[in-house]
Amino acid sequence: MEGEIIPKLIAFFEKFPGIGPRQARRFVYFLAEESPVDIENFALLIGRFKNEVSRCKNCFRVFSAQGGEGRSDLCGVCANPSRDKSKALIVEKDIDVENIERSGVYGGIYYVLGGLLSPLRPENQERLRLRELFNKIERSGEISEIVLALSATTEGDMTARCVERILEPFTKKGKIKISRLGRGLSTGTELEYSDRDTLRSAFENRK
Repeated sequence: MEGEIIPKLIAFFEKFPGIGPRQARRFVYFLAEESPVDIENFALLIGRFKNEVSRCKNCFRVFSAQGGEGRSDLCGVCANPSRDKSKALIVEKDIDVENIERSGVYGGIYYVLGGLLSPLRPENQERLRLRELFNKIERSGEISEIVLALSATTEGDMTARCVERILEPFTKKGKIKISRLGRGLSTGTELEYSDRDTLRSAFENRK
């Protein structure tokens, strides 16, 4: 009979996005084949994770940050004075920021919502940073355009409409305009998997 450690590790890996019981078991048995040194290094990295990873206080993106007195509260994008602070790109998750940054098609700042609304999971709304977004726009004197860069899915469209409704007080006053990425993104496409040319087309055709 399996000891306690294997089921616990399997249950932990199942919490990862897109990972089911079979894949979680494969991860655990993969670790069992690794050398003691590799396992120790893996454990050390996990142990360091909480101390060396921060969430940007401005855009809520996760980024690597060294501990100590010099630790920054801002990610590299928000701290970069050459970024266009008049544009804020709203994305679902951190990996979307990485994908867009690699494409090199955008030079503004970001805002990570932390998920999407779902008609099947209405409780998701409580986890999204919608109130923080409203407060950010209210306090900002620089942002003039919000670009909604959400996945071309039912959940993405539902979330985009919700954001537009929440920010309506600002759009009515002409403080900001809201645009969406053009349909260079095929329906059903997650931003995470879009290539450079698709993203470029989506930015150029935003409306």
